[in-house]
Amino acid sequence: MKNYSTADIRNIALVGNAKSGKTTLAEAMLFEGGIITRRGTIADKNTVSDYKDIEMEKKNSVFLTPLYTEYNNKKINILDTPGFQDYVGELITSMSIAEAAVIVVNAQSGIEAGTELAMRYANQLSTPVIFNINALDYEKANYDKIVNELKEIFGEKLA
Repeated sequence: MKNYSTADIRNIALVGNAKSGKTTLAEAMLFEGGIITRRGTIADKNTVSDYKDIEMEKKNSVFLTPLYTEYNNKKINILDTPGFQDYVGELITSMSIAEAAVIVVNAQSGIEAGTELAMRYANQLSTPVIFNINALDYEKANYDKIVNELKEIFGEKLA
């Protein structure tokens, strides 16, 4: 791996409700950055970040996993965070050290408790937020409905 100046390094936390697609998004980012040559899946138990036995058994993240990718000659450190509220300490830790939080929202499930929890801690920690609406290729997905719900709950500043 090449050396990066501090100005060329970004730290982001992938946060949100369990099963919203954080690990799948991380996998896609690693693939697009050329860090991996194929995307793993939760179902196949072969993702880069959910590698511990308990995570493969439960098919969800249990531990905060640091990853990285490259984009436009920048290094992006990715913190893949568990979404279940049992692991809120991992959420707080990731948002405390990240420059921005990417709150992943599943387009089928909409805003869930983990979404609201992530936003609450982002506000408390003054962490900038990017919303990522995931799983738009499914039949029950409704982008406009999700965007309207986000605006209703979190304010009209959302673009």
